Formats: sequence, C-alpha cells, structure tokens
Amino acid sequence: MSERPPRTESEMVEFVRSIDAQAPADLHRRIEALVEERSPRGRGRPLRAPTFGGLPSLDWRIGGAIAIFAIAALALVLGLSGGGSAALDVREASSPTVRPATMPAPAENPRRPTELAAAVDGVAFPYWKDRIGWRSIGARTDRVGGRAATVVFYANGRGQRIGYAIVAGSPSPRIRGGVVVRRSGTPYRLLTAGDLHVVTWVREDHLCVIAGTGVSSATLLGLASLNDRGAVA
Repeated sequence: MSERPPRTESEMVEFVRSIDAQAPADLHRRIEALVEERSPRGRGRPLRAPTFGGLPSLDWRIGGAIAIFAIAALALVLGLSGGGSAALDVREASSPTVRPATMPAPAENPRRPTELAAAVDGVAFPYWKDRIGWRSIGARTDRVGGRAATVVFYANGRGQRIGYAIVAGSPSPRIRGGVVVRRSGTPYRLLTAGDLHVVTWVREDHLCVIAGTGVSSATLLGLASLNDRGAVA
C-alpha cells in the first residue's frame, strides 16, 4: 500500500469512515481480542496488527487487504459503522420517477397480458391500460443509491402521470423516511412532499417506487398493491 497505514485508534476511525467495506461475522468475532484492549485512554495508543486463525501477526503494509476487513469488523463492534450501506431516503429513491422520459414506452408483453415487455432482473413492469386505464407513455434508465434503475412512466385518461421505478440488485436497499402502512402483511412506505406523493415497497427482493405529482397516496398505494405477477402484496 502506498499510503501510510493507520497506526492509532483515532486514525483507524477516520480510515473506516473513508471506506465502504462490510466485515463478515467471522472476522467480527476474531478481532474481539483487539476490542478488549480498548480503554478510555486508548486513543492515540499504537495498535498491534491482528492475528487470524493462529497465523502470525501481519504488518499493516503487507497484509493490507486483511487489515481493511479487520478494521471494518472492529468498527462494527465499536459502533463506528452502520453495518452496511446507508439507507436511502424516500425522496432520493423517488427522484428518477419525476424526471423526463428518455426512451419510448415499452409495449405489452404478448405472452403475459398483465405485464409490459420491460423488466429489471426478471421483475416485470405491469401492464395496466386495459384493466385500469393507466397506459405506458415512456421510460428512462437512471441511478438510485448507486444502483441501476429503470423507470416506466404511465398516464391515465385524466392526464395524471406517474413514474414506476424498479431498482436493480438484490437484496433491495433499505429505505428511511415516510410512514409505513401494511396491506396483506406487506409494508409500504408513503411520503408526501407538497404535491408529490411517493410509495415504496419490495417485489421479489427488489426495491420498487411509484411517485406522482397531484396523484393521491391512496391511488399510488392501490397501484402498488395490485396482485400482478411477482408482487409481494
């Protein structure tokens, strides 16, 4: 490693905050011996390199990769780390749904009449035109919390418009904010910000978001909880 490794607890804290590594549980347990050495006067005290599975201690500069995991695990024990990536705010998760479409609307899937010919990791967007009058009018690709996301936009006969996003990757990212309501045991997170209403939930371990301006939370919740193929509601 080209940079000087962390040698004190205070330096370790700053280093952990600068990386995004989640320590496995076994590493978490293996460095408990280091945690026992921590005391209120421990800050500024030189740290010893950890020993793993009976192997001799490795120099920080030589065992760089192991050191990173060890530090991350220690951060979890000391409460310095959140145990994984930070939760997404509902507003952040919904941001792509209110942006303009950049691609044509996907067509109905001829093999599955309740779905559009568009999906994310096998999780399909619903086809609503014939059943409830919401037709697809466009789409876009975007990013949500560092993950790829696809948005399909729908409109109804009254000119109302909504965006429906499915975020790639499993497990789904955690969401914070809003109010949680349940339908058939499924949690839905609702947020209202002025005229914008947002509903988030999970389908097949993928985060889904529906949002619209001037569309009520009740309408969005009804759309989100329709029993399309793969819906958790």
